[in-house]
Amino acid sequence: MLVVLDIGNTAIKFGVFDGERLVAVERIEGGAAGENLFPIGAVQSADEIVAISSSPANSAGLEGKLGRAVRLLGDDVRCAVPTSYVSPGELGLDRIAAAWGSRALTAKRSVAVADIGTAITVDALDASGRLVAIAIAPGLIAARGGLTRAAPHLPSASTSPGAVAVPARATTQSLRTGFVLGFAGLVDRLLDEACAAAGGVEAVVLTGGGAECLSEHLRTRHRFEPHAVLRGIVELHRAVPA
Repeated sequence: MLVVLDIGNTAIKFGVFDGERLVAVERIEGGAAGENLFPIGAVQSADEIVAISSSPANSAGLEGKLGRAVRLLGDDVRCAVPTSYVSPGELGLDRIAAAWGSRALTAKRSVAVADIGTAITVDALDASGRLVAIAIAPGLIAARGGLTRAAPHLPSASTSPGAVAVPARATTQSLRTGFVLGFAGLVDRLLDEACAAAGGVEAVVLTGGGAECLSEHLRTRHRFEPHAVLRGIVELHRAVPA
């Protein structure tokens, strides 16, 4: 079994792969990676543990806490994957993993992917396998927190999956519509740019913790693959020698 971790800024996601099958998934909100992150059985029985990290603080001392060797993907992957960035070291591993995971899950060579998390990232893999970086935008929860701090008199916007009310009949409905349809429109536009920059793509994927909220409101035809980053970690681990 292969255990993979996506250590983010506000959450830690892990998956257990038995060959090609993702057999277990967990999401831990907040906090740093520690010895209680996994069921002990998953850690002990894993053949390998592979991780990416957007938060060095949350991944500090990971091997000691888990009591196992961990392959932490980093510049080895950034240097091996062709990208549109002049300085590949600036590119987040989660963005590369989302693209590679989307390609594996769709079995398409060229893909565009929007990852809806703490930040919204939109990128593409073109037909040659080059990662075409497009954009980073605030995620729904981050934007909602910013609005709450700037205008504390407003109620909190609901960003759960489901319908929106148009026209709105209350401030809560106005806020929900603004966030859900507004961010869906943002993602639609950025996916348009991604498809054009990649010279056309064969598939579009929506992934990440906030993807379910936006999926039904996107005008862009897409596949909802909530665990594309986890699958991408597996693909990168296999493709790039340690």
